[in-house]
Amino acid sequence: MTSGTPPRFEGGQWIVSRHAEVCAVLSDERFVVPVPACAHDGTELGMRWLRGAVSRFSNGRRHAARRRDAVDALASLDLVRLRAMAGEQARESLLAGSGLDTISRRVPVAVLATALGAPRGAEVAELVGVIAEAYFPGTGPDAPADEALVRLAHLLGDPNPQVLATTVMLLVQACDSTAGLIRDAARHLSGHPDPAGIDDLLAETLRHDPPVKAMRRVATERVTLGGVDVEAGAVVVLDLVAANRDASVFAHPDRFAPGRSSAHLTFGHGLRPCPGDHMALALAAGVLDALAEDRCTRRTRRTRRTARTAGGRDFGLFREMHHGRGPLVLPNAWDFASAAMLVEAGFAAVGTTSLGVAGAVGKPDAAGETREETVALARRLTGLPCMVTVDIEGGFGGNPRQVGDLAAELAAVGVVGVNLEDGRPDGGLAPVPAVQDLIAAIKAAVPDMFVNARTDTFWLGTVPATEEDPAGSARQAMVEEALARGRAYAEAGADGIFAPGVAEEGDIRALVGGVDVPVNVLFLPGRHTVKRLAELGVRRVSCGSLLFRAALEAAVTTALAVAEGEPVAAGLPTYDRIQALLTPRQGSDAAARATELIDATAKALGRPRTAQGRRDLEESRRVRCSPATGDFQEISKRRVRER
Repeated sequence: MTSGTPPRFEGGQWIVSRHAEVCAVLSDERFVVPVPACAHDGTELGMRWLRGAVSRFSNGRRHAARRRDAVDALASLDLVRLRAMAGEQARESLLAGSGLDTISRRVPVAVLATALGAPRGAEVAELVGVIAEAYFPGTGPDAPADEALVRLAHLLGDPNPQVLATTVMLLVQACDSTAGLIRDAARHLSGHPDPAGIDDLLAETLRHDPPVKAMRRVATERVTLGGVDVEAGAVVVLDLVAANRDASVFAHPDRFAPGRSSAHLTFGHGLRPCPGDHMALALAAGVLDALAEDRCTRRTRRTRRTARTAGGRDFGLFREMHHGRGPLVLPNAWDFASAAMLVEAGFAAVGTTSLGVAGAVGKPDAAGETREETVALARRLTGLPCMVTVDIEGGFGGNPRQVGDLAAELAAVGVVGVNLEDGRPDGGLAPVPAVQDLIAAIKAAVPDMFVNARTDTFWLGTVPATEEDPAGSARQAMVEEALARGRAYAEAGADGIFAPGVAEEGDIRALVGGVDVPVNVLFLPGRHTVKRLAELGVRRVSCGSLLFRAALEAAVTTALAVAEGEPVAAGLPTYDRIQALLTPRQGSDAAARATELIDATAKALGRPRTAQGRRDLEESRRVRCSPATGDFQEISKRRVRER
């Protein structure tokens, strides 16, 4: 975003986007808030009355007086206590299974209502939610909101009209706007709970992703603004998104950088600053405190639940992960530290990325030159409490016997799956029979290993030429070629089919419906969501080299921030945290922990540690995992109830 866009007339109104000019409008008495036509000063309780009674839709002395009422109503609130109350209620809601949307919209209102002395905060929040939907004219029907307002007035003890108007206005503003702030900030939430870090996160979210995108004013007389004349009666739209990214005010304005000195305009400026800005921040911070704690707790639980025997060798569980209620989201690591961080974050399975492995040692990807490095990385990763699957490119140029030996070597150190591709360094596709031979060799060497057969039909855009399609480039031809290859690979023993580069929903649906094994898709930012891929029937979503490339960009961004005197991103892992991850679990240590876990399960079920009993116990503590949705269902608990 640049700072060189002057006010422009567009769609019958003036658009103001420069920070200085937005500040000028907000500080100039000649620009007033539009008063809704559907507002009145009568006494009949309803949305028309509310809009006519609150400071939000008032100007001049009336606005000043009503704003003072709002400030006075909030003056006695303890912000520290408010944050603690919001955190406590958010934790209770999380334990009850409520989602982020519900928590972000209900908890701040309920807490503020309680702090203002209202009874039954949860009921107040429900009524305020209905009122908020129609608060701004044209956003929702008035009738349901009118009824909710009458019920809310009774619930609040039928206070005098101005007290009621002020209270309702504050509660409404704690609803949608605060909810939007929480949801936007939660997208950037990472790491361990840190109150100061959350404060910085909220301040940067208000600048970078403001929940209020624009404000409107009307000129009461002719005003010269930014070199242009704005006529009396003209509507002026203040573009807060653009103003908050004005390069003349914010260095690297499009970069999300918590901790920067913020001069955002989201809470207003000049004549009409938000009376409840500190209150909103305290409520949002409390909810984010609870969300951060909950995410850390879930990560710890998932990491413990996915701990396995030495090397994590559990072929059955890995296969089962492709048949959960949601697709297996598979992040791809390129070294031990990246994998360890992913495991700490709660991922039950980790793959490798051939680009990352090759790039780490300065070799080209997909050239068959990194067999040694790939095996060495696999040995290190299987010391982690997770499933490990390895990208072996096209078999590193080996013949079927050599590729079978590679699979056996990987299985011996605890790898549970491999990714085998049919793309070749020359940009073409390997003959189907040749790939089938490699798949069969792997299954012969390690029958239980999960073979994810990758066809690069979409990735390379290469299909055989036909008379109907001489160029061999039609999308339908690619779909048919991918299906033919997928079926052939499944017949040879492949456990899953991977089609990187497929983006269109129709193509994905055709692949899912055309093969009898789980379909794996490469996540494409901007084109895919895990939720939608799940709806299409995809069973595995790989990140490929995305994380490796994102890490490189983050490293360069951080270096530039240091060089240019800009804030470094908040929430980075500490030295001690990384150091603590660099002690892999391996050997007798892991075996001892596995035995201890089996014994504990045996005691819980009242069963002896016989060979069959041990097999039953191993099965009983299997976990159905869907990392994409956080759905972890312990079968052992069900079995205890059955017995």
